[in-house]
Amino acid sequence: MRLLPPALLFLGLLAGCAGNVADYVGPRTGIVGPQLARYGMNATESQCVSTHLAENLTPLQLRRFVRLAATVEQGWFEPERLTVRDLMHVAGSLSDPQIRLELARAIEGCGVVVDPAAAAPTAGPAAPSEPRPPSWLNLGAAPTGQAIAVDASSLEQDASMRVAWFRLTNPNQAEPTGVSYLLRIDCAGRTIEALAHRVQDAAGTVTEHREYARDAEGPLPVEGGTVMEIAFLALCT
Repeated sequence: MRLLPPALLFLGLLAGCAGNVADYVGPRTGIVGPQLARYGMNATESQCVSTHLAENLTPLQLRRFVRLAATVEQGWFEPERLTVRDLMHVAGSLSDPQIRLELARAIEGCGVVVDPAAAAPTAGPAAPSEPRPPSWLNLGAAPTGQAIAVDASSLEQDASMRVAWFRLTNPNQAEPTGVSYLLRIDCAGRTIEALAHRVQDAAGTVTEHREYARDAEGPLPVEGGTVMEIAFLALCT
């Protein structure tokens, strides 16, 4: 049997154990750069943020971030395009809080405007955004006995839109299901649209995250007597 040269054997073992060898021996800035451009950053911003993330995250963390970011096709706040706010949501949905923390630091340090409509002059640089732990607030139960809660720490809002993660507790059950849903509520239009769901284990680790394709019929109207009406009333009135 012909033996492999030691150098090739080493590289083969490294590839099997650590993923992409090029991530470890070459520049890491190219791992996340294409996704930053998809989410609205210009070339200068992408280069700056990519450099920060490459210096402060491992290749595995970068790859996990990129894989999830690549699955998102529709913006949560502006359905017709992806924005930096959407990218922050993606990072926040990962079970590793360091990814969102480093992204927030990179965005702040590189001067990237997250929400242009809300941008205003400040006296000095703001502190980087720390990852916020979930803060579940029970909103109430429908006549069916099904209850709904909102993660207040995930709430994003503007004049008429509310976007947040919600979870349900089924009738006759004391504990909520392990599934939470990202919902966009149009207060003016009185509609609700499901954007994604995620499954978490008992420790809170996300084991599944799925983005929904946009419904051709559009968002659904809020129906009376349902947990969706409870969510609408709690966030819009």
